[in-house]
Amino acid sequence: MYEIKYLPLAQKDLADIITYIADHLKAAKAALDLLDTMDKSISRLEQFPYSCKVYQPIKILDGEYRLLPVKNYVVFYVVKEQVVEIHRIVYAKMDLSKLIK
Repeated sequence: MYEIKYLPLAQKDLADIITYIADHLKAAKAALDLLDTMDKSISRLEQFPYSCKVYQPIKILDGEYRLLPVKNYVVFYVVKEQVVEIHRIVYAKMDLSKLIK
């Protein structure tokens, strides 16, 4: 079984998303539902870290990033030994090539 580890930027991404939905959009239940769905989806990576497709960027990256789609968002992660590192959580319609370097 793999350990899930969130990098600080991914924690900030998630907090910003939830805050935006709850406070700006005034949809607290939707924010909680997204958080629950996100948690369940990411938890599956503990047993199946290689189940998501590899991100194919235009330029070569340092590691092999994988994409986990969750509703309208994408979770970027890297598998290292027995650890799944969550690097970013972003809105899926953003220009992804500018986010992951």
